[in-house]
Amino acid sequence: MIVFYPQTVLRPQKSVICRLQTTTFRVTIALRCLRVSHSKQPSEIESSCHVVTVFKWIERQAASCNRATILLSKESYMEHPTSRTLHVETIRSALTRIVEEWLRLHLRLAAALVAISFLVEILLAFLIVNSEILTTTIERYIVKFILIPSGISGIFVLVALFTIQAKRTSHETKAYTISLLFVLICFIYYSAHSAFIAIYALYVFAIFLTTTYANYRLTSLTSLLSIISLIVSELFLFWDVDKVSVFADSNRMVEFLVALSVIIGCSIVASVTIHYERRKNEASLRREVERELMKESMLFDELTGAYNRKALHDALQLLEETAPAEPLVFCIADIDHFKSVNDLYGHQIGDTCLTEFSCVLSEYLGESAVFRYGGDEFCLIMRNTTATEAVKRCEQIQSRLRRVVLDGVPELKVTASFGMTEYDKGDSAARLFREADAALYEAKTVRNAIRVFIGKSEAPLGSFRVATANPCTDPNASVSID
Repeated sequence: MIVFYPQTVLRPQKSVICRLQTTTFRVTIALRCLRVSHSKQPSEIESSCHVVTVFKWIERQAASCNRATILLSKESYMEHPTSRTLHVETIRSALTRIVEEWLRLHLRLAAALVAISFLVEILLAFLIVNSEILTTTIERYIVKFILIPSGISGIFVLVALFTIQAKRTSHETKAYTISLLFVLICFIYYSAHSAFIAIYALYVFAIFLTTTYANYRLTSLTSLLSIISLIVSELFLFWDVDKVSVFADSNRMVEFLVALSVIIGCSIVASVTIHYERRKNEASLRREVERELMKESMLFDELTGAYNRKALHDALQLLEETAPAEPLVFCIADIDHFKSVNDLYGHQIGDTCLTEFSCVLSEYLGESAVFRYGGDEFCLIMRNTTATEAVKRCEQIQSRLRRVVLDGVPELKVTASFGMTEYDKGDSAARLFREADAALYEAKTVRNAIRVFIGKSEAPLGSFRVATANPCTDPNASVSID
């Protein structure tokens, strides 16, 4: 899931899951339902869905806001990895694994090139040792054309190996290292055997190996280094004494220009390939994001941004299956006299009350999950929380609600009642709901109260513990509308 907390970057529209809090907006990214108050437009958002671009875009937007932070979270309402997760992080992890696999393959290809060249040189040494082709001593041939090229190339392979295995080195640095070292290996072998102009094909191989990284700069740098090394080797180095200068032989000059043209052409083709590869990746990512957004939208209440009834059903089912050992409290909260608010002030103000109530619940419950069960009722699953701690949180919520001022109706004070029960191992979801609902019923007889269900074994409906002051006698309590 991608969530960030700007103050003014985004404005909600229709199905955007957006909750106005005291100092910040909490916005869940939805590509199809954003309207940006700065320079970015929805079309630009949709066109920048490449896995890297998405994160960079969020960082730029967050950086333009005061007190903005970014939260990339894989946590869910029941710490379940498949819920409320946009899966962009999962997609990025999958792409990262692909890059890591390609880095290892890239390294193996470089090592294979060195090993094959070494074996070919040994084979050639046996073939030409007694022929007229050999123009030097066998010892000199072994040192100059076998040991030195293979030794230097082997060192380059070891450097690439250590770089790829380094845990603190970024994937981009690893890609640059192996790609450029591969070009240097090609340079070594082309310079040592430049009498055979066809060896320039190694540079083409080096360029196309970079296309999988989908990095224009890397491919361009690899191409440029290949061209420069080809020119330097052909015009200025004469490691092979049998090499014919391009200035002394017109055929050699033509072959050199053809090789240079082929490398330049392959560089252009590689860039075009990267362009379409990135477009394909972006399209795949966009479809995945849209699919996950659609799945996620089925778990959220459109008005408040809280989880909906289906998500509550899934969470309770998961609770029954996992039977957590840590303390857990199930609570049902209800806005007092909500029907009167709708009748006196209209449904728009009623919707505002629901949204504010949801915001306050989310603000104070932290990792706990907030579900809108229906109407003005919200269900709360407080994990790693005892009944005493849950009561304190609910009291804080009640205190915070008394300070909420609604636009246009400053005289309206929102209050809420809470009924809760502690989870015991083996409790069914139906029992938890029945007990919390019974506690809420007792709290609603007083209003702006908290009741805790106790005595599960003593009676079918148990008994209740008063957990907050009676608003009729508490001087700090706010009076709601009758």
